[in-house]
Amino acid sequence: MMPRVLPVDDPGIDLALLEALETSQVIIFPTETVYGIGGNPWDELILDRVRSLKERGSDQPFTLHLADVSSIDKYAHLDAATSRQVEQLLPGPYTLLLPARPEAPPSAVRHGVVGIRVPDHPLFSGAISRLQRALFGTSVNRSGQPPLSDIDRIIQEFGHVDLIVTGSVRGCPSSILDLTSTPVRVLRGSLPPSLNPDTEPL
Repeated sequence: MMPRVLPVDDPGIDLALLEALETSQVIIFPTETVYGIGGNPWDELILDRVRSLKERGSDQPFTLHLADVSSIDKYAHLDAATSRQVEQLLPGPYTLLLPARPEAPPSAVRHGVVGIRVPDHPLFSGAISRLQRALFGTSVNRSGQPPLSDIDRIIQEFGHVDLIVTGSVRGCPSSILDLTSTPVRVLRGSLPPSLNPDTEPL
């Protein structure tokens, strides 16, 4: 069966996402960086389906996607210094590694650290914010392959998902920053100037 495909500004997007999250459906969704694939971060059925679709190992955590920065402290411990760093970076094209709270979904936690994104995208500032729900996500690709940004190609290769939300993406993955270390450790991408100690002030 073909997936349901809706644009991010479709009038029925809230209901479609809520139904997907409540009924064990796999969702492909846009962020400002690349398309993500995921769903309810506490639903083991969906976690297993996404791992199978991506040919991904069970030891690799997913990223927790949230609608707003204020939701982060539900799932991660933030001291004053880390809070200032988070506010400089998010919403934005960064995945932040933070000390996990017990409330964080195990699917996004490894060795006591949770990976969190707050995408700067209308889907998250709109529908996800209104629903006040979290998503787990990872890029739309087979493990080890580059992320897919073309919807026709995504449907061709991941046509067994349940819901695809379409929207603009830049096509470049998020930078991954480890905020549990001092100084901040860059695992992928680069530091923004505001956190880069080597950047000369203007």
